[in-house]
Order: sequence, then C-alpha cells, then structure tokens
Amino acid sequence: MAKEKRPSIYLNPPLEAVKASLPEGVSLSMRLGQIAERYALVCRKVPELSDAEKTILGNILSSSLVEPLLIRHLDAEIEDSDVADESVLRDLAERVRGMSIAERVAIVESLGF
Repeated sequence: MAKEKRPSIYLNPPLEAVKASLPEGVSLSMRLGQIAERYALVCRKVPELSDAEKTILGNILSSSLVEPLLIRHLDAEIEDSDVADESVLRDLAERVRGMSIAERVAIVESLGF
C-alpha cells in the first residue's frame, strides 16, 4: 500500500504571522488546529436568511473577490449591487449592517464562498 503524502502548505503572510507569534512549546500544526476549531465555532452560528436573501448574496459574492475587506463592508457591497430591487437590497444591507464580523463570516462560509 502506498504511503499517503503529507500535505504541504504555503505560508502566506497571515500564516507567517501565526508562525512568528507561536508561544513556547506550541507547534505551528497545533496552533493552526486551534484556530480552525475556533473558526468552526464562529461558522456554526449562521444568521437566518430567506431563500431570496441567500440568492441575492450568492449572486453578489459569486462576482466578487471574497476577502476580509469585502466581508467587513458587505452591507455596502449589497447596497451597490443591482441584483434585486433597490428596496430589497437596502433592507438586506441594513440587516447585514447590524451583524458582527463573525456573523458575516458565517454567512459567507455557509454559502460556500
């Protein structure tokens, strides 16, 4: 039976920052595992969305580079969109504006972006 290859990852700037701040005795693998577990906790608490709201957000996100800045300003991205009626977009943007960053991340992840 062939030996399974260990995954290799590129240490981009955010991962380099994690590596640089490792506490004594904590491996990078252990620390990334902790971060992934905490991220999973955040993503479990997805704000309820109607099917229409999911469709609107899916259309907006599918035509965008989904990076932290977009998630932070998701409400403005919704308002600037033309994927639905202006009043519907305004209402959804207002709702998203009241959400925490963690809730916005959970929405984006739940939609597969």
